[in-house]
Amino acid sequence: MQQFSRLAQRLLFPLLLTVLSLPIAAQAEVRVVVEGIDGALRENVINYVGEPSTDDPRMVRRFMAGVPDDARSGMEALGYYRAVIDVETRRDGDDREVIIRVDPGEPVRLRDIKINFGGEAATDAQFIELRQRAPFTEGNVLHHGRYESYKRSVESLALARGYFDGRFAQSQVRVHPAEGWADVTIDYEAGRRYRLGEVRFSETMLSDGLLQRHVPFSAGDPFTSDQITVLNRNLLSSDYFDSVRVRPQAQEADEDGRVPVDAEVELRPQNRIGTGAGFATDVGPRLRLNWARPWVNPEGHSMSAESELSPVRQSVSGTYSVPLDPPLEEKLQFLGGYQREEIEDTRSQRLTAGVQRQRIMRSGWTRNVFLRWEKERFKQGNESGQTTLTLPGASLSRSRSRGGVNVTWGDRQFASVEASDRELGSSIRLARIRLSTKWLRSYGRHRGIARAEYGALATQSLERTPPSLRFFTGGDQSVRGFAYQSLAPRDDDGNLIGGRYLAVASLEYDYEFIERWRAATFIDVGNAFRRAGFNEGFERGVGAGVRWQSPVGPIRLDLAFGISRPSTPWRLHFSMGPEI
Repeated sequence: MQQFSRLAQRLLFPLLLTVLSLPIAAQAEVRVVVEGIDGALRENVINYVGEPSTDDPRMVRRFMAGVPDDARSGMEALGYYRAVIDVETRRDGDDREVIIRVDPGEPVRLRDIKINFGGEAATDAQFIELRQRAPFTEGNVLHHGRYESYKRSVESLALARGYFDGRFAQSQVRVHPAEGWADVTIDYEAGRRYRLGEVRFSETMLSDGLLQRHVPFSAGDPFTSDQITVLNRNLLSSDYFDSVRVRPQAQEADEDGRVPVDAEVELRPQNRIGTGAGFATDVGPRLRLNWARPWVNPEGHSMSAESELSPVRQSVSGTYSVPLDPPLEEKLQFLGGYQREEIEDTRSQRLTAGVQRQRIMRSGWTRNVFLRWEKERFKQGNESGQTTLTLPGASLSRSRSRGGVNVTWGDRQFASVEASDRELGSSIRLARIRLSTKWLRSYGRHRGIARAEYGALATQSLERTPPSLRFFTGGDQSVRGFAYQSLAPRDDDGNLIGGRYLAVASLEYDYEFIERWRAATFIDVGNAFRRAGFNEGFERGVGAGVRWQSPVGPIRLDLAFGISRPSTPWRLHFSMGPEI
């Protein structure tokens, strides 16, 4: 056996070398050339004819035998039934060309068009509109592709609108090539329109009553696939489920034509924990820990908590939410938290508790009506104090954006008003409003960002007002070129005491010089003031920077100068987070 193996190696190895050393002939090419027509006609003929799979003469002859019929089919599909087609071959060196010469002749045009929808579809506004949008007009060139596409549109609309028994009683194109005209007849018998039935949810810990409040329709409403899509989206938006699958069961329709809908859902894990770390010039390194329980009980209550740790701020907060009706639009929230801050001349410890009713309106605005209780012990410059406040108020906000992480269009609006009085158990009387707006627009590689903020505080006891309700500005998100919260009125010793009014504005221009990288230049203007006349004067900061659209979100690095105070050193601002 070993001798046989050695013999085989001695004989086969030289043979293999000989085969591998033989020159490999280049495969000849067979090209198809269409002459006499262009545009859609030429493309259609090429698509119908195709190309020969090999240059073998027998295969080429077989291919050429079918070319006239294939080319004619390509012409007829676009309404040219009287085309004259000639085919020949010629050699170009080792290559071969198949020449198809086409004289298209006069096209067949539409003469008589009949489109009829029977059953309940006859009075359905969507079908009436579909008939008006039919791509057939008397005198137009016949186009079989548009005819077939229109038939598919009819069937798709029937399924989407609940005409599950629909069928074509007649659908045909009668072509008279010699006379040069064609008739189109489409008669679709839709039958009755089915209705939406009950929604049957798979078994979960959540109550059926809560789940049914996510259903956007009532049993007996006319069937539309859009309502099925909305139900699927509602369930996913509820934050209760990891997966959702909603399917109508047309085969189980009852005598009244009601179609039951099955919703298969899978609950999220009951506990979710997240951690995060970051850095910003305003607060330095920052650590975050959050916990959420998307569902606490069968009624869909939820809980969440968050803590933050940085050199200047430490906080912990929690929220308990109760869904109202409709649950995706309205909820009742109970809030609580503790925060400790040491920023510039401010030292404070604040304990809060509150309740708010939140409504997300269909216009995209979110409205909050709240009642908040606060107890804050503070030292602001040379002032020390402790206040207890009961603050009823309301806020209105909206945030819109496009482009995902790399925002190319967006805006954010916010307005709030809150007040307190001794009759509510507060230490002082005050009223406070805040308004802010931000706009982002892109034009190719160019992007502009504009923002403005205004605030006003009315109180006869500023020295007893906690720092969290006074106004300060300066930093990464306000007037760059100045330290965080360093702009505000000061006392005689130069300590910050905060202002009753706030006014800030900013303009920024960005240019994307390479993908995901932008160069930026900006000007910021603003300050916090004692009086409404802005008597302290506006501070101004200018600078330039870069933006990187990282996989985890935008990262911004700015070099800014406080030009209104020449003695102020330049500052490096670093921040990360969403643009809107």
